[in-house]
Amino acid sequence: MKPFARKIAAIAGGTMLVLATVGFSAAQAGAETVRPAGDVGVQSNCNHSWGIYDGSYGGTTGNGVNIRTGPHNSSPACTIVGQAQASHTLQYDCWDSGTGGTWSHIYDVNTGVQGWIKDSLLIGNGASVHC
Repeated sequence: MKPFARKIAAIAGGTMLVLATVGFSAAQAGAETVRPAGDVGVQSNCNHSWGIYDGSYGGTTGNGVNIRTGPHNSSPACTIVGQAQASHTLQYDCWDSGTGGTWSHIYDVNTGVQGWIKDSLLIGNGASVHC
């Protein structure tokens, strides 16, 4: 597996301060959370809040599963930011309601992409904790 680096940063008084650069592969990440526990964000494109409330790991039920900026794939659809493959390790953050059912916010450990995937496409039906 390809190693990747992720910068962990803090913003203080409008200035970005780089705290550390962490390099590891998905295999090295194991069951460890690869983002700080306080990493909470708002997907502004589709305006859905999320946080790392679950932290369990899983994957997709197939290849080429779209990862979106929010839990909607119909008009107006949220932007596709990546695709997860069956071989990828996904961290499940939390779930929320969206188009056609529930969706989980995930972090793809292999690619570093984060976003929303419909729970019916995730092993174990995605995250177990509500956003």
